[in-house]
Amino acid sequence: MEPVAVDEQVCYGMIYRTAVKLRGEMADLDGRLRREPAYPVEGHCQMKTLKYEDRFVIAFADDTMLGEVNSQLELALEALDQLPVNYEVIAPTKAIHETINRAVKDKDAIVRVNINIYGLRKDARQVGREFSSNKIYLQRPDHIRRGLEYDNPHVLKLPDIRLPTQNCILPVGVEKSAEIDKTEAFKTTISQVYSSLTRGHRLVGLEGDDRLKTSLLLHQKQALDFMIQRESGPIPAEYQLWVPDEIEGLPCYRHAITKGVSRVAHIETGGGILADEMGMGKTLSILALVLRTLEEAHKWASDLDNNVNSSHENVSTKKSNKARATLVMASSDLMINEWFQEIERHFHRQVSGSLKMIKYHGAYRETSIDKLREADLIITTYHTLASDFAGKKNPLNDIEWYRLVLDEAHIIRRQATGLNRTVSQIKAKSRWCLTGTPVQNRLEDIGALFAFLRVNPFHNLSMFRKFIAIPFDEGARQRDIAVERFTRLMDSLCLRRTKDLLHLPDLRDRVHLIDLSQEERSQYEQTKKMMTRAIRNQVGVYEHKGALGMFQMQLQLRIICNHGTYQQPFSWNRRKMHLLDEREDMESSLGGEGEVTCSSCKQTMPTFGSGTIFRHYTDVCKHVLCLECIEESMPNDPKEQPSQIPTSCPLCSSLWGPTNGTAPQSQSLRSLHSVHADTYFRSEGYSSKMTALMRDVSVDLMGTKSIIFSCWTRTLDLIQSYLNKAGIHSQRIDGECTTAKREKILDDFVKNPALRVLIMTTGTGAVGLNLYTANRVFIVEPQWNPTVERQAIGRALRLGQEQSVQVIRYVVNGTVEQEMRSQQDRKLKLAAI
Repeated sequence: MEPVAVDEQVCYGMIYRTAVKLRGEMADLDGRLRREPAYPVEGHCQMKTLKYEDRFVIAFADDTMLGEVNSQLELALEALDQLPVNYEVIAPTKAIHETINRAVKDKDAIVRVNINIYGLRKDARQVGREFSSNKIYLQRPDHIRRGLEYDNPHVLKLPDIRLPTQNCILPVGVEKSAEIDKTEAFKTTISQVYSSLTRGHRLVGLEGDDRLKTSLLLHQKQALDFMIQRESGPIPAEYQLWVPDEIEGLPCYRHAITKGVSRVAHIETGGGILADEMGMGKTLSILALVLRTLEEAHKWASDLDNNVNSSHENVSTKKSNKARATLVMASSDLMINEWFQEIERHFHRQVSGSLKMIKYHGAYRETSIDKLREADLIITTYHTLASDFAGKKNPLNDIEWYRLVLDEAHIIRRQATGLNRTVSQIKAKSRWCLTGTPVQNRLEDIGALFAFLRVNPFHNLSMFRKFIAIPFDEGARQRDIAVERFTRLMDSLCLRRTKDLLHLPDLRDRVHLIDLSQEERSQYEQTKKMMTRAIRNQVGVYEHKGALGMFQMQLQLRIICNHGTYQQPFSWNRRKMHLLDEREDMESSLGGEGEVTCSSCKQTMPTFGSGTIFRHYTDVCKHVLCLECIEESMPNDPKEQPSQIPTSCPLCSSLWGPTNGTAPQSQSLRSLHSVHADTYFRSEGYSSKMTALMRDVSVDLMGTKSIIFSCWTRTLDLIQSYLNKAGIHSQRIDGECTTAKREKILDDFVKNPALRVLIMTTGTGAVGLNLYTANRVFIVEPQWNPTVERQAIGRALRLGQEQSVQVIRYVVNGTVEQEMRSQQDRKLKLAAI
């Protein structure tokens, strides 16, 4: 073993997100920051530490001060002042710009930077001791100067044992901030990968089939070209993963990423990922592919010997089990309807009439294998497939399909879930993933999609981790290698374009902050005090722990923000009246990302295949509770605790009496709504939010088309009342709308010039609608799940939109809504949206 040079330069590690208090004129700092070159990664600039008048400061390259370090770090730097230690400060420019722009007081002018520490290896122990004595612990750096080793004195080192260093270091009270900052860096890297992809620029494009009445746009023609290449070949040489090579004079094939060698050629066709952003027409692109390949699908299904291109291991498939159909997995029943609406919109009537299409959904769905084999297009949902797999009859798994398409494919991004395993077992010649978010907050998200596609050798997720995900997390040179490999893999298998190609009008986003009137504030504070006291004392009908009680309190306070003094004072004895509000709030928290939010603690959990992480009480209230909150609701005495998870919702069981804790089946939530319709609101009142909403809607009313979203039908009742008083004609879509009625309203919204306003519940409006006619979107209240709002807005800002879209969100000052808004920002950053 070679001796280690103790006098060589090493990187000890990084001080993560240390606080810096800005000094000087903010405008000067902002201007100077804008002139700094980006280094070492986009969105950051390099600075240095400097001792100035006995204080340690962070300074620009020309010694101009940015700000002072905190006293904790200053003590450590003072102690190390005599050692040959140098510091490389890496500052996030965007975050500093934002702080400068909003700072109105000195205490607000705090920014955070990362500092890499370099010095001699022999001084590592002393450096580590000085930092730890000041409760500062060095982290693995995101960037290290080339040629230098990483030797962290805070990492436990055992002879002959290598530990994953990032798990051996304790952060100093910045877990949440650290997570957000890491996510931002990850998001930046992924964006750079997307922008460096070349496949889209090399596609000539193919015209759509004559049976398609809609002319494809250029990017859709290119998508069709890409999909034909990935299904039938030939794949251009620069995007092939198995490339010809030679070993000892004998021809072979070498994998471009793993460098694995094979003596036989690998067939690289079989599908891929279409990852265009939401609103660019991925559905139309797939439908164009289905039409163009109808004849090939028929031939494949009738050819006994044509099994060489089968994408699964069993190549002895019998003729009776091969189907020419494209099987589409949609995220919901609403999205099935959207697919059929797209077919009506884009196919000539005689074509759509002659195609055999099946909606595989509902209790009476077609299960005959012979009839399924005769179809050209079958659309179902992930939930229906999961239900089939759980039951005795599973016809979809007994057939080998010509093509399998996963819409919103990011739903299966966690390979450990039962849903992923269920979908992956379906047999198909070609497999496609449609998703606008192929990578969310970790590389394994898309690694799971590659595994679903059965891309050799990445059909095994462990190979993706070994060659890409793990090196990506190791930083410096290893990350560069991982990014290079990942880019090559993406260019081969994935087509990703942004809405910039569509030249859509700009999105103008505004938050309308509202102050409550004196009467509204008084009712808000009284409700808060009353409910806090009840939760604290746990008396009477409400006997649950504080965390569960917080759900009901937050709900009532949010409703007051909407309804103002129209809202009747809350009473525990009248809580049945609010059960519909609770259910709708729960339903609105469901996003399109395959996740659900706990009704109590707001923890986000995967919807599919999550085992016993949460319980969904579907009978009446629709509440979702994680196991921790369920356990909190149980008695403290172990002798009294039930042996199983309660079958009735702990939030609601007290409403239905002590006998069985279940809701009377004869009394539906809608009937409760009807019964209490006259007593839910006061006859007179005032709502600051409704007043502000009407004022905004009335601006340029006849020159715009507006959609107003709220998650509560009773808020829609109030909005409708205000609109009627203002003489504004509107239509309404909520959970009670049948599909036929909804389609009629949407058609009227497009064609009727007198209909300028559409109001709808967020749950129905966020999924399954194409609302490009609208150019104004009003979000009445913030949601716990921010993706719901994003999806609702995305329905307007999509292909076909010709006007600038304005989004106005309403948030009441000094209330729970402001807390929700802050939590939204954190969730969006963590989700890398």
